[in-house]
Amino acid sequence: MKEITIDIPIYQCKLTIILDKDLSYMESKYETSSLSNYGAVTMRVPNKFSEYVMGFEYTDGSIIAHEVTHLKNYIYQDKGIELDRFNDEPEAYLTGWLFKQIETFLNK
Repeated sequence: MKEITIDIPIYQCKLTIILDKDLSYMESKYETSSLSNYGAVTMRVPNKFSEYVMGFEYTDGSIIAHEVTHLKNYIYQDKGIELDRFNDEPEAYLTGWLFKQIETFLNK
């Protein structure tokens, strides 16, 4: 099992990333319902503001991209940011930055 917590500086929030053989550690630590049918999951940390957790059973790039979309949307919701289809550079930058941080950790 590997775990790291990183700061997402511009948006003043934290992300914990977990890589494990299954998501049972995450179930226990965050008191979730069963995650046995998931290969990866992204959620807000219960009772915390602007803290998120991602759990992975494997490190496929398409799974990382999928979970980054959920995380980006949580951050935007929590910060009151509206998506802008005509000026999506901040969204694209955040998506790329998150992907790189997660990919680097998972593939160490």
